[in-house]
Amino acid sequence: MLDLRVELFQPTSVPNNSGQVIKTWASAGTFYAERIILPQAGSETMPYDQMVSAGIVTWRLRYPNSVKANWKLEYNGEDYDIVSVLPEGRRRFIIVKTRLRDNGTR
Repeated sequence: MLDLRVELFQPTSVPNNSGQVIKTWASAGTFYAERIILPQAGSETMPYDQMVSAGIVTWRLRYPNSVKANWKLEYNGEDYDIVSVLPEGRRRFIIVKTRLRDNGTR
């Protein structure tokens, strides 16, 4: 059941005041989605002596949608980096696998 509203963002590049190109995010729209709960969908590592947790969340959205793996998804004020996008069934839905950002960056 697609009962959650998520917003998708695509990366864009714009020049700043000094002419350097910086990466920003442009909204691609708000869509209905379903969060798919999978067992053991997370991990913790300690690179460079700092604890980093990665929560993996999978979403189902309607097909067609031009979502790419370099986009991000926002739900309930939290940002998720899109890891992969796969069609499901007979192109009725797409499965979007995301990783929850835990460092507070937007």
